[in-house]
Order: sequence, then C-alpha cells, then structure tokens
Amino acid sequence: MRGTSSPGRAGRRPGETQSRQAILQSARDLFAEQGYAGTTVRAIARNARVDPALVHYFFANKEGVYEAVVQDAVGLMDVLETFIPGSREKLAKRLVPAYLELWEGENGDSLAAIYRTAMARGVSDGPLAAAFNPDELIAQLADTLGGFGAQLRAALILSQLHGVVVQRHILKVDPLASASLRQLTNWLTPSIDSLANP
Repeated sequence: MRGTSSPGRAGRRPGETQSRQAILQSARDLFAEQGYAGTTVRAIARNARVDPALVHYFFANKEGVYEAVVQDAVGLMDVLETFIPGSREKLAKRLVPAYLELWEGENGDSLAAIYRTAMARGVSDGPLAAAFNPDELIAQLADTLGGFGAQLRAALILSQLHGVVVQRHILKVDPLASASLRQLTNWLTPSIDSLANP
C-alpha cells in the first residue's frame, strides 16, 4: 500500500546529503590550501567534522573525493553552453559576463582550488582538462560565429577568457586581480566582440 515502507527499504539516511557536501567542501578547502599530496582523508574528515569512515563510505578514498570535486567543477563550467546559442552580434555581451561571473564568489573559489590542484598534479587530460579546453564548447561557439576561421576564432575567444581568469583567480596578478568585475567586462567585451564579428 502506498505510504508504507518496509524495514529493509534502500535509500539515503537523513543527514547523508549534508555530510557528503561537507566532505566535498572540506576537500576543496584543503586541496586549495595544502595541495593534493598534503591532504589526507583524516584531515578532510576532521575539517568536515565527520568520521573518516564516512569519507570512505561516500568516495572510497582520497582519489574518489578528488574526482567528485572535479566533477562539480566541470558541472559549473557546463553552464556556459547556455550562453552560446543566439545572435553572433550579441555573443560577447552574453558570454563575457557569464564567464567572468562564474569565477566570482563561492563557485569561483571551488574552480580555482581544483584548477590549482590539477596543475600541481600535472593533470593534462580527463574531465577537468576537457572543461578548460573543451572541443565541444569550441565547436558550439564556432557554429554560432560562422564565417572564415570560425574554429580558430572560437579557440581564441575561450583562451582569452581563460587567460584573464587564470591571472585574476589562480595567479592573482595585479591589476587584473584587483580590478572590478565591471571594469573587466567593459574592457574585455569589445575585444571578444572583435573576434566574434571580424
């Protein structure tokens, strides 16, 4: 009968989602502060205020935690695909603020932490590398751009956007690191527009 449950029914126990998210946030923080090599499962659990057994329960090991954090970062990058379709003439006005704002605040901290960890580990392939150098995203962007050299122009647009956020959020190089989001958007948009509409 609907509304009843058997004693052996499978499902997540109350609090499991919160514990899993706490572990992921702890891992992001520690990977950013201490790097992958300097982070342990015990440290992740201690920082998340959970038993180390829960880390193994959800993720098996430290590599499993790392992969889950990477997947979160990749998911954040996927939102850019929603800003590509549409008018080529207004592409820069859609894409530039969307890309820059993605790296601001809590989401930006997560992306930066995982990016730094991946670079320290020498990761050159896999889901994270694909998120920052996405063939599919370049292809979608090229379809919107059209015209001569669309693939190259698309790659140049993404590399320019990526270069800005690396200097601003990863390397923290001034004046990019201290510039306001409005300043960056106002100066970068015409540059991207020149590639979108040569």
